[in-house]
Amino acid sequence: MNPARYLLPFLLLSAPAWAVTDDPWTTKPQKLSERLGTGRTITPAALALNPDQAIQKKAGEVRPMATDRPDQTDGVYTVPKGWWQFETGLLSYSRRLDTDNRNESFIWGEVNAKYGLTDSIDLQLIWQAWAENRYRGDPGNGEDGFAREGVNDLVARVKFNLFGNDGGRWAMSVVPFVKIPTAKHKIGNDMWEGGMSINSEVDLGGGFTLGNTLYAQALADNDDTLHFSPTVTAVLGYEVTDSLVVYGEIYGQNRVDTERFWQTSFDAGFMYSITPNVILDAGANWFFRGDEAINPFVGLSWRF
Repeated sequence: MNPARYLLPFLLLSAPAWAVTDDPWTTKPQKLSERLGTGRTITPAALALNPDQAIQKKAGEVRPMATDRPDQTDGVYTVPKGWWQFETGLLSYSRRLDTDNRNESFIWGEVNAKYGLTDSIDLQLIWQAWAENRYRGDPGNGEDGFAREGVNDLVARVKFNLFGNDGGRWAMSVVPFVKIPTAKHKIGNDMWEGGMSINSEVDLGGGFTLGNTLYAQALADNDDTLHFSPTVTAVLGYEVTDSLVVYGEIYGQNRVDTERFWQTSFDAGFMYSITPNVILDAGANWFFRGDEAINPFVGLSWRF
């Protein structure tokens, strides 16, 4: 048997796969700051390490990946039409700082599952696969502690990009949402809640971006009564490298307990683009006014 007889046709058929304009091992990942501006494309060469050739071809024709996490400000960009995107909180831990009685919670496997319905609309389902609430209580004052665990509530959202999805220095979106009470008692509050957010993002130049969210929502208080709870956020992001973005954020929510008060936090974290389709994030939210607490977290997002 002559091996060359079979090798030559194989080489001829494989030749198109070698016709890559850049070396895949040296091509830089897509800049996260290029979510804004006119250069909102990803070259197939930049995705050469992705084993799925179909995803490579699709990703070369769509906008760069953008997520709603890890900050508390909603994003303005939608998932490309026909794409799936999963934004997961691998672990989120929260502990109250304004009490001597240990009060803490763990959230494992939170996911925001998104699907691009059109070029400017995506559908979202947010679900926390497992949550644990632990409260030591104050037996000296007759207050018993508790420990509860189970699945949490389900949140359904639709994001509409108003403009700037594929170019320009300014972009906006609106996101109506409803919370469906699927959680156990003392994991959730057994109440339907909902509202809408209005979101914007501006490219300030020099690697800086400024994002804002204004929430108008109806939330339940401790007496299971719905109240209007306006919320405002502002986040400043800075691109340190082509793959790394850091941010600082201020968050304020007007809530009702026995009286109205502002729940306020300062948040900080980072996003690292492992590939143009995978982003790692971590950070912490420090609630310094209202119900004081610290909330560190780590997450991973990907799309296909």
